[in-house]
Amino acid sequence: MTWSNVPGPPPGPTPGPAGPTDAERAAWERGGSTLFPAGKLADRISTVLLLAAGAVLTAVAAVVAIVAVASATASCDAAAGCTPGGYFTGAGIAVGGSFVVGVATVVLAIAAWVRRRTSWWIAAIGFVLAIAIVTVGGVVFAHAVDDVDGTSPGSVSALP
Repeated sequence: MTWSNVPGPPPGPTPGPAGPTDAERAAWERGGSTLFPAGKLADRISTVLLLAAGAVLTAVAAVVAIVAVASATASCDAAAGCTPGGYFTGAGIAVGGSFVVGVATVVLAIAAWVRRRTSWWIAAIGFVLAIAIVTVGGVVFAHAVDDVDGTSPGSVSALP
């Protein structure tokens, strides 16, 4: 185990058969700290995993947005009475918003690390916000598609 910030050398054998007592050894150990305490290590690992999950969410949202916009705008022209603005807006909200939240989360997590504070909750909030923003972007995109079709799943005109 690595010890740091402990005043004096570790209690060693004293001249004679007694050596350091258990109480002396425990007092010396309480004065030290490990390089990677268990609580800090778990905080760092969970923070990095949540940040990575947010990055994967943003990458997947970007790929899905590109494919969805490309397929939706393929049949979109003035004769069909559609404009691709809603498609681009929904995709932009999903991908751009998720990216901005991710960058802000990384900056705040690093700032917490520098101040030696826990940061897992920052990454968790950022991940939940990224999911919410991707969902809002998907709803805007779906609304734009729904407006072009002129029907919605719950409308009477959509029934056969």
